[in-house]
Amino acid sequence: MELPLRPLLVLVAVAHEARGLARPLRLARTSHGYEAPGVLLVPVGLRASALPRLEPALTALEPRAVLIAGLAGGLAPDLRPGDLIVASPVLQVDRGVALVPDQPLQDRAIKALEAGRLPFRVGPLVTVPEPVPTPEAKARLWQETGALAADMESALLLDWASRRGLPAVAVRAVADGPRDPLPPALLDLVAADGRLRPGALAGLLARPGRLRAALALSRRSRVALGRLGTFLDAFASSRP
Repeated sequence: MELPLRPLLVLVAVAHEARGLARPLRLARTSHGYEAPGVLLVPVGLRASALPRLEPALTALEPRAVLIAGLAGGLAPDLRPGDLIVASPVLQVDRGVALVPDQPLQDRAIKALEAGRLPFRVGPLVTVPEPVPTPEAKARLWQETGALAADMESALLLDWASRRGLPAVAVRAVADGPRDPLPPALLDLVAADGRLRPGALAGLLARPGRLRAALALSRRSRVALGRLGTFLDAFASSRP
């Protein structure tokens, strides 16, 4: 299948997110990621770790715009799993910067969310180097930054798009709410590409508490990705 000319480039962190979002967009699997005419969906790894390797191919595509999507952790006390965040601005605490999305793309995202009658907020998103594991840490980060939610890629990807003159916006779906813990032992089961580490499944089965936490996070993630997929379908088919 020949790649579309100047596609909308949708960047997510991991393969799990890409698979969950490819279905509602009816995207076909390719060597690059997932695609359909006018849309290319690519996983770039946790903390955008695969971006240096993928950058030459992505740049050669000359995308017309970049949509940064995927899951996030809720920080604001009134957020719930499944809520969507239109990130404006995107904060990067370790660099002390605030990145602003492209305004026309942000307006287009809001219209798509409204058309889909999806629960969403417009406000700050903070990109952090590590997951925020406990309700106490989430509350502290919310108080320090005012960010509605946290992720590990959006600021890096928005900066990449900006340096290439590409309009970009980040829209994230909340997978774990402000009161949902992320046990460190559970986070250690996932590699940088989002895949389970060898032996991870056996480790989960041997520890019922960890398995329950993993299943709860999986359920919340399915709800969040389902709503994000509905948004992406509306966004990709809407007029610029």
